[in-house]
Amino acid sequence: MASKRGWRVFNFSRPTCQVSLRVRQWQPFAALLIILVWYLFAPSGVSVTCVTALAGILAASYVWARAMALGLEGKRALHFTALQVGDELEEFVTLTNNSRLPALWIEFVDRSHVPGYNVSSVRAADARSISEWRAHTICTQRGVFTLGPWELLTGDPLGIFSVRQVYTQTEEILVYPPLAVLPAALLPHRHNVGDHRPLHQPLAAETINVVTTRQYFPGDPLHHIHWRTYARQGVPFVKTFEPEASSTIWLIPDLDPTVQLGEGQDSTTETSVVLLASLFAQLLQDRLAVGLFAYTDTEHVIMPQRSQAHLWPLLRALAPLQPAARRPLAETLNRAHALISGSDLLVVVTPSLDPDWPRAIRQLGHSRRAFNAEAILLDPASFGGVGQAETFAPFLADLGIPARVVRRGDIQPISGAYGDLRRWEFITFGTGRVVVRKAPREAAALSVALNPAQRVGGRPEGL
Repeated sequence: MASKRGWRVFNFSRPTCQVSLRVRQWQPFAALLIILVWYLFAPSGVSVTCVTALAGILAASYVWARAMALGLEGKRALHFTALQVGDELEEFVTLTNNSRLPALWIEFVDRSHVPGYNVSSVRAADARSISEWRAHTICTQRGVFTLGPWELLTGDPLGIFSVRQVYTQTEEILVYPPLAVLPAALLPHRHNVGDHRPLHQPLAAETINVVTTRQYFPGDPLHHIHWRTYARQGVPFVKTFEPEASSTIWLIPDLDPTVQLGEGQDSTTETSVVLLASLFAQLLQDRLAVGLFAYTDTEHVIMPQRSQAHLWPLLRALAPLQPAARRPLAETLNRAHALISGSDLLVVVTPSLDPDWPRAIRQLGHSRRAFNAEAILLDPASFGGVGQAETFAPFLADLGIPARVVRRGDIQPISGAYGDLRRWEFITFGTGRVVVRKAPREAAALSVALNPAQRVGGRPEGL
């Protein structure tokens, strides 16, 4: 890989990239200086020949490198993108050499973040030529990834000068987490009809009774701002009203890295994400208002709504979630304190058997009238850890927190939960003719389908 260091000769900007030309090897210039001194003090045919030859080599190398800096251009175009784990991602990379000199080596340095995918390679290009190749991969992980930035590194044949083109354009790839069919026992209990009954009205009904105030979050109605508290605290606060059968459920995952167990798809982290995504889908289908609060290195808040279209913002928030800084579940619950109102149901998903977080729930319940909480425990023993969730569940029951236990392998993701997996599939006839049976999702078509204005019945059209 060519070094970024060296004497800069020149640099300039294009609409698509930043181009710089630098001296990579200083030894030929030092040798030329020494030969010039030799020529000045002892002129001879040999010294003239050496000066002329070395100066000619340096000049030719500079002209070659300058031609590469001005004539080379790269381009990446995402043609097919992924929506879910198992879909195929494909893009086309184009290299154009507009100069009259060939590029003997061109190094592609890709800084994309898609797992298992990289276009880094070394190529060559003839003079006045255009070459294109295909790069593709099967997406194996959920998350929000980026294609790019990337660089082109080249230079003259002798390596005296280096050329660097930096392309800063990036493209986001969102791979939704898979879904699973959940047993009815895992769904939040509905023993309080007024709290959990599905409503047949378009909007949640609220009384005029103000229960408390909490800090403003994006999405809150501006006419609910409590101006007196705003004036005292200096930050906006909103009024929380006592609901009439709110049917509101908050899902809170435990993303403390110190309690996570297992690896890959069998880890507690991936099991929690699949479980949460499946709960979102099922509860929204039951016309319940569902929200998300997750705490990693920052707070991730999706305010509760009950429309089917609300599933996609929830899934997008879940897709990149990974344990980061140490965040005990008790601390996460305390951070969520301002969001939870009366008659809300709090559902915690955790592998932790620490007694501190149930006490935090009880403290939260004491300050919220008619507050309810439930827990879904990922059994540590089944994931290779210490302790059994079955022995912890009675402790939660004594605190008034119903708990269900999930063991490793209980949650099985569905292949193609958002539609058929989209990959290249071909059919070969007896005559030898090959036709395309199925192709990946076109990136342009998917970006339009994911536009909220294009959604039909809460589902992106065409998925």
